[in-house]
Amino acid sequence: MKTTVSIAMCTYNGERFLRQQLESLLNQTCKPDEIIICDDASSDNTVAIAQEFAQQAGVTVHVHINAQNLGYIKNFEQAIRLCTQDLIFLCDQDDLWQSTKIEQMVAAFDAEPCVGLVLHDFCRIDGLNQPYISPEETYGPQQLSSKQLPQEIKENSIKVFMEPYPRAWCGCMMAYRRSFNDVVLPIFPGKGHDDWILKILAPITETRFLTDQLVHYRMHHQNTNRRDLDKRTLGYLLGRFVKKVTLAIKGHTKRNFYRQITRKLYESRRPLQHPELLSIYKKYVRGFSKV
Repeated sequence: MKTTVSIAMCTYNGERFLRQQLESLLNQTCKPDEIIICDDASSDNTVAIAQEFAQQAGVTVHVHINAQNLGYIKNFEQAIRLCTQDLIFLCDQDDLWQSTKIEQMVAAFDAEPCVGLVLHDFCRIDGLNQPYISPEETYGPQQLSSKQLPQEIKENSIKVFMEPYPRAWCGCMMAYRRSFNDVVLPIFPGKGHDDWILKILAPITETRFLTDQLVHYRMHHQNTNRRDLDKRTLGYLLGRFVKKVTLAIKGHTKRNFYRQITRKLYESRRPLQHPELLSIYKKYVRGFSKV
């Protein structure tokens, strides 16, 4: 049977780039079976663009409009819950997908039923669709480019993201099997939904890393994550400090992030494919015993 695909897209005041991104979803060599668009109470023309797209797309598109702003983590959680197909592709509103992205990722899942999470490389572009000049992305303990990675590392690709230190990975560069939603949901509110999905699935399923750059990741000052763009001024540093304090007061700390992951894995009773990852998580938990 054909492996089916849901795209979980979240939008918020994204009118500037949304049409280009939606067009790239329709230009796939392997069409998605459904596109879920959850808008987080936009005040611009984002909803109108999404609704017009839904009427003309030629594939199933559901547009959900939040009555009030949930924030991007809860909005993605909502979009994921609404997906009904075999694979869930996470999608931002402002990137561009290469035409073979879905085809290549579905092929990776189909080739190995044991694989529950597929990731891929990317390149950066700016607001004018031109290359965004930045240091080359490197991976693994030897900090190699994706093309230099040995096959063993690509096949056991969690090493790419856990060595020499745990790193996050953008959701627009991943897809996973919806059958893992019982573990994925709900998403810990204090860190990115994508980091949560990567870290909670890695111990219980096989992952694969595709070295082709299947997304043009857009860099602009309306990004949710502007860390690479904002200047490190005193005001910027103060803002980050206040944000960290606010998150800590809510219990949204790195320690609690890894504590919640280990707790959910323990309670799920799913067999561990990579138990060595728990020793990395425990370094941040310190003393949490139920693993």
